[in-house]
Amino acid sequence: MPRTDPAASWPPGPPEVPPPFRPGTPWQPTGPAPSPPILPGWEERHLTPSDRDIADRLLDERIVHAGGRLDTTLANRTTAQLLLLGRHDPRPVELHLSCRDSELDASLALAGTVSVLAAPVHVVVHGTLRGPAIAVLCAAQDRAAHRGATLVLSLPRTEAAGTAAQLAVEADQHERQVDRVCELVAGTTGRDADAVRADLRAGRVLSAEDAFAHGLLTRLL
Repeated sequence: MPRTDPAASWPPGPPEVPPPFRPGTPWQPTGPAPSPPILPGWEERHLTPSDRDIADRLLDERIVHAGGRLDTTLANRTTAQLLLLGRHDPRPVELHLSCRDSELDASLALAGTVSVLAAPVHVVVHGTLRGPAIAVLCAAQDRAAHRGATLVLSLPRTEAAGTAAQLAVEADQHERQVDRVCELVAGTTGRDADAVRADLRAGRVLSAEDAFAHGLLTRLL
């Protein structure tokens, strides 16, 4: 006959139940220790450690890069970087712009920061700069572009919903923002504001050489 283990029994007994918790008893963790929380820095959460390292190294060289769609998120991050660099150091800050699309609110907010920053801001355009982001370029003290860059004078499409009164307010706000972009471009190029507005409405495309002749740029790279 096969040998049986005297310690084994069937059916098995009830599973072990941990002793009840009694007040005053120190708590003892039974699972693995939780990982320490990762606290994000000033960079966006989606940036990888390599991206953060590159951004930090650029900041050490007083260089800020704003690429992609210039929306509120990008404008806020770029503003924070500019304020960080311009707070106690009067040396120029180099802002690289490559924005194929841009929003009115975000562009004018960033342009306002560039215009009031204590340290001078030198903008370098590479790739395509389209829409009201041109206002950021015009707010800078020095404006350069790579020879292969393209600048597009245009305005973003607007969509609004609401009552007639709300739409009227939105339309009035939009026109004031367009006027501000026209003022910045006209003040930089010396052209008439109405002519600038016509260029923005038509979506005028300028090469780097054209933009230099137009007065938007102070130098070519």
